Amino acid sequence: MEHDIEVAGLASAGGLSTGDHHPVQSGVPCANCGTVVEDRFCTTCGQLASDFHRPVWDLVMSSLADTFALDGRLWRSLPLLLFRPGRMTRNYLDGKRARYVPPFRMFLLTSVIFFLSLFTLGDQLGWYNSFKINDMVQEGLDLGLDETGEPIRVVREERLEELRQELEDTDIDEAERLELQQELNDMQHGITVQRLLQDDGRINRDALYDEVNARLDPDATPEEREQAWRAADHAASVYENQDRYGARIREWAPRFSLMFMPILAFMLTLIYAWHRRRYIYDHVITALHIQTYIYLIATLMLFIGAINPSSVGWLVLTGLILLVVYIYRQLRVTYDTGRFMAALRTFILLISSFLVLITLLAFLIIVSFALT
Repeated sequence: MEHDIEVAGLASAGGLSTGDHHPVQSGVPCANCGTVVEDRFCTTCGQLASDFHRPVWDLVMSSLADTFALDGRLWRSLPLLLFRPGRMTRNYLDGKRARYVPPFRMFLLTSVIFFLSLFTLGDQLGWYNSFKINDMVQEGLDLGLDETGEPIRVVREERLEELRQELEDTDIDEAERLELQQELNDMQHGITVQRLLQDDGRINRDALYDEVNARLDPDATPEEREQAWRAADHAASVYENQDRYGARIREWAPRFSLMFMPILAFMLTLIYAWHRRRYIYDHVITALHIQTYIYLIATLMLFIGAINPSSVGWLVLTGLILLVVYIYRQLRVTYDTGRFMAALRTFILLISSFLVLITLLAFLIIVSFALT
């Protein structure tokens, strides 16, 4: 899917040009349908009246020039999209479409640029190495059931030592000391990962089963033991294959991008359901422009964050503020919504979108770990 969306985006980029760099022969029948071509394109089938039987070098140079010579629609579309939220959307819905890049084409192109930047920078800077569960193990990872029915925790020796050192600090108050002591007691009852890890980084299944079995109630039924062992084995498989999560993100993120657009359009349809003059078409165009803006801003912030990693926190905060302001202005201008209702709908849209994204992320985690 990652390659599919790249191809779609490149096709969209090609569609932004006029084909002026390909010489045409006007006044002759179209090779496709036979209609006499009066200008550059056939008025019946739309085919470019150009003869591609030319020297290879000439053909390559014309194609490259045609690809990168974007017409004026792009330069009319981007400033309005970025700096005048809702204005291009309103103009487009009012029928002034020829002067702007088609919304879906621009959406595809910017999404390709964003994901290519994300994947390329992520590979170069090692961002995907952070998609590990090692930090979860530092705090304690649930694994199976103990004799009381509580999850067994897999922890690291380093974390146990950190808790012991924190308890030795005389400056902590009594409530914090009790909390740390309880955490230490819980973790000491668990299994340290050093007992299970082999030299190749894999989990020793025999040792794992022995540890889980030792913590089960002697009166546990065969079904309860089988359940605990299956949970332990699956958690071990997740630990051994945790690098697959980053791979799943690369695979599914473009799909979620395409999936979220109709979801956003549907949410806009719901919050404007009682406006009879608003149609689903209006909401689809609005959703496409909103996501296109998000991709453009996110791509810019990716590069700034790559150049200056210390600014990531401020970039995230700035991005969130820009998003709130942009959606508010988009709704105000596109739908001619009052200030209060635009603010309310912006809040509803952001909360709903956040819940949808969390659901999609949870689905991604489940799919990633279920396939280990």
